[in-house]
Amino acid sequence: MEEGTRRPRVLVVEDDRDIASLVGTYLERDGAEVEIAGSAEAALESLSCAEPDLVLLDLGLPGADGLEFLRSFRSRSRAPVIIVSARESDEDKIAGLGLGADDFVSKPFSPRVLAARAQAQLRRATWPRGAEPIGAPGSVTGPGPAQVRAGGAGGAAVRLAFGPYVLDLDGRLLERSGERVSLSRREFELLSYLALNAGRSFSPSELYQAVWGLAHGDLSTVAVHVQRIRRKIEAEPSHPRWLVTIPGQGYRFLRGLP
Repeated sequence: MEEGTRRPRVLVVEDDRDIASLVGTYLERDGAEVEIAGSAEAALESLSCAEPDLVLLDLGLPGADGLEFLRSFRSRSRAPVIIVSARESDEDKIAGLGLGADDFVSKPFSPRVLAARAQAQLRRATWPRGAEPIGAPGSVTGPGPAQVRAGGAGGAAVRLAFGPYVLDLDGRLLERSGERVSLSRREFELLSYLALNAGRSFSPSELYQAVWGLAHGDLSTVAVHVQRIRRKIEAEPSHPRWLVTIPGQGYRFLRGLP
């Protein structure tokens, strides 16, 4: 790490001290500053001192459970959250992802794999503002939504317009008729990636790797985030106009105006 560079702060919310210590050791080896909280209440109290860059969250906590912490945390921060839990039912995963978690790791887990996932989330959370982080230069495969350019004729495209919406890649926000539409960080990244590649279908695994930065994991998180985006941009989420499902292929953002 370069001299003067701030170490990323990771909050580990875990009541099993042995697990928390093990995870903390691996994260510190990667250059992170680690704080451990043994309960949701202790974790919330720690937020008054400093905001974390990443949270690793157990669900089965004493007192308030992890989902209660996540609900409260999401009301004040968009920092990535990885749930690390022995509770691996579909209901728990859907609940966690629906409340804004970015990834779900089941116990028992490999500390090295968890540390790698943590680093992937931290890299994406610290991307520079602008369109480049969403897709590598040259990755746009065809004409997408109308592109509003800044900086003159040769400037980079920073806004994508479709219907009443404008996706501001530089400001990292979505507007509808001038009013901001609330999107989580991951929802914004997923929508932006699909919009930049309008007309092309992506499988859940391709989106998971491109947007989450992970080759393996729970692909149901992609479907959960797609549904959340549809509820925010589609007049009829069950019959989407913009973000559609292509049977046997995956998801596609459609070109053109309605």
